[in-house]
Amino acid sequence: MKKLNDTEVDEIIDLAYNTASNHILKNVNKKDFEDIEIKINLDRHEDSFDLDIKIELDSDVKLPENLSQEAIDVAMNAVDDYVADRKMRLNDY
Repeated sequence: MKKLNDTEVDEIIDLAYNTASNHILKNVNKKDFEDIEIKINLDRHEDSFDLDIKIELDSDVKLPENLSQEAIDVAMNAVDDYVADRKMRLNDY
């Protein structure tokens, strides 16, 4: 894999954040949250990258079990799709 440029890093972070946020808000009304904190860390390496997503939800109502992990999984799948599309565009197999 070719090293990610700054624009691609920003696109991946935005994609992960928006996908996770949309998944959470699709399942629970925004008004039910006191705080939604999504932290994304992307470390670039020469031929790969590490993506870490942490989600903390603060709510007075009972939230669906594993909602944070589901949102992380959906976001990671979206990033995987982004990387697969990038590889096809760059013929980087």
